[in-house]
Amino acid sequence: MKLPMLNRLRRFAPVRAEGEGYSLAAEIPGASGKPLWSLKLELAATPQGAGEHLRLRAHLQANFASTRAALAGARQAARDGSGVPVPRTAQWLLRALERPLLRQVAAPLLQHDLNSWLELRASTADLAAGSRALLPEAERLKGLGIDTGGEGPLAQTWEGGAGGTQPGFAQVSLLRFDKRHLPARLAALLGERPFQLAAAVVNVIDGTSKAGTR
Repeated sequence: MKLPMLNRLRRFAPVRAEGEGYSLAAEIPGASGKPLWSLKLELAATPQGAGEHLRLRAHLQANFASTRAALAGARQAARDGSGVPVPRTAQWLLRALERPLLRQVAAPLLQHDLNSWLELRASTADLAAGSRALLPEAERLKGLGIDTGGEGPLAQTWEGGAGGTQPGFAQVSLLRFDKRHLPARLAALLGERPFQLAAAVVNVIDGTSKAGTR
């Protein structure tokens, strides 16, 4: 049976022929070319020196506010005999979220569009720079005031305004650590193998106006 919400699950060609990787994509159609909800995942593992490099990428998108607005516009357009219809799945879900029992919980979701990205990289290779060598977009992180130096904090967060046609709120969180930061019992499971990990999470919410750093 074909599931339209799950539109892709396949093995993809990795950067190096001896590695392997997988990707997954799922979505609920929305309106105006935007999905109501979508999720994309990519996982790739490739040899790196005497170890292995793992990369996980994820993108979550929820366009509740814009789809809700399009639904209201479609209702008005239907009365006028014009306009672009909103898929039934999106209409059903939005109506369900409008019910009193769910409305209090769902209200914040219905007021904004959300985009979240995750980039995680881990390696068991012997990297001279440790986890710093795995930082995604290191220069951009540095430009935000995040310490990307060798002895920087293990966890950091930046938040502020997001520009564009629909200014909103953005948050960038960074986590990185090396084998020496692991609990002794967990580090012992790795034996003599090195280990380092770096992960970044970016959240962008349209329609807000908060700012700050920490």
